[in-house]
Amino acid sequence: MPEALLWWACLIALCVLLLVPLLLVDVPPLLDYPNHLARLVVLASGVSDPHLSRFYAPRWGIIPDLGIDLIGPPLLRILPVHVAGRIVLAVVLLLPVLGSVAYSRAVLKRRSFWVLGSGLVAYGGTFLLGFLNFDASVGLALLFAAGWVRWRERYPWRTLALAVPGSVALFFCHLMGVVLFGLLIAAHDAACVWRGRSEDLLRDAASRIGALLIVAAAPGLLYLTSALHAEDGPTSFLSLFGKLRQSLLPFVNYWLPLDIAAALLVVFILVGTLLRRRCCVPLSSRIVLGVLLVAYLAAPFGYKGTSNLDSRFAVMFVLLLFAGTAPDRLPRPVARTMGCLLILVFTIRMAVLASAWSGHNADLAAFRSVIRAVPPGSTVFLAAANTTKAYRAHQPVARRLSNGETTDTHLAALLPIERGAWWPFLFDNLSQQPVMTREPYRSLALRTGGMPDAAALTRPGAVDLCGFDYLLLLHAGAEPHLAALLPERLRLLAASDMAALFRVKPDPVCSPAAAR
Repeated sequence: MPEALLWWACLIALCVLLLVPLLLVDVPPLLDYPNHLARLVVLASGVSDPHLSRFYAPRWGIIPDLGIDLIGPPLLRILPVHVAGRIVLAVVLLLPVLGSVAYSRAVLKRRSFWVLGSGLVAYGGTFLLGFLNFDASVGLALLFAAGWVRWRERYPWRTLALAVPGSVALFFCHLMGVVLFGLLIAAHDAACVWRGRSEDLLRDAASRIGALLIVAAAPGLLYLTSALHAEDGPTSFLSLFGKLRQSLLPFVNYWLPLDIAAALLVVFILVGTLLRRRCCVPLSSRIVLGVLLVAYLAAPFGYKGTSNLDSRFAVMFVLLLFAGTAPDRLPRPVARTMGCLLILVFTIRMAVLASAWSGHNADLAAFRSVIRAVPPGSTVFLAAANTTKAYRAHQPVARRLSNGETTDTHLAALLPIERGAWWPFLFDNLSQQPVMTREPYRSLALRTGGMPDAAALTRPGAVDLCGFDYLLLLHAGAEPHLAALLPERLRLLAASDMAALFRVKPDPVCSPAAAR
């Protein structure tokens, strides 16, 4: 088979294999995904749903985090909710891989089998945590940067004319996409100046800087006028050990030894080929990799109400290891061995993920059986049982990633999606999402604060249930005495290992305003 045909066959096979897990379960166990989907349902329903429109209202603005909020609602108006949701996930999943392929082709000037290794981290930590707009923006940034690299020298004005709206689109998808796009195109232009292609280097450098400033102007002005610019929040940093642990996030899946093996395999291949001078790393890639590494080490973990800020630089760094480099001129046996090892690790990772997601169907069925008793228009308080180490050890794999992050915390978002009910934790930060919670439910959510544990329910007065019709307890299988939880206020209706549903008994102490 000709090499070009083999390369295309491998790319198509990779994309198909990556999409298979999305056919195994209608609500994939991605941490933030149910919450995002609930917001899309709210945006798609508008005022047509008598219950959701009472709880929420769209509120559009200059928000640098709108990727799926723009493409999701139109799909939900023509397709079943969980079909449309998985189509959105498929787009988000493939964008970083296809963006890596396009950027690699533009930078290396040839097709590389190495870039197909980006599929190894497609189901990485940020996707499994449900950072969907971020992942989509990274893929788009790589695609747009590929266009800049290919056309900048031949069609400078046309390329600039396309890059400006491209940077605006990236801003509204996710702010980190603008950062990556800016780094990639600036590194390309810096490399061109360094190689001295123009007779007048100073003039060439000045014109390139001017073009980059024009590209950056629109997203910069948009950010300054956005609510996110004025957003306040604590800034937190990880320890050195935390940084080292967090650096594995691009490879995080469900089996820690396999995730570590995948990361070490990529490092071993790149370091080995670099030491033997058998790895092509263009100057532009070296610049961006260096900047991303420094940014990862220096960036905070939490900033302006967001978390995992630093780990996003780690994800971009790893993707660029595939997109911006390529082992080169290797002996055929060595190249085949490397390819076989990568395929083997990829296959095992996909098998582990497929098994976990298939098993998640039982959890979904159990959860849905519990919330079936919730009528539309109800308000539901959310709490979580205290899980022991023994309980966690016997949980299904899909409930927890290899780094210890739980993935079912937002499963209660099925309440508005499937039951038309309200619970207090929809993603509705007006600086990051185009949805607002109406009064009196916004005040009710603010009064609720965070999600309490089961221990708080055993202390009368510790939890204010005024205004709520039901209480949903997550991880109910870890609580041995469900009926004993605040019996004067709660009546157990249904229970499974996943959750338990209680009816909140009327309390004369609650004022009419507190009860809605």
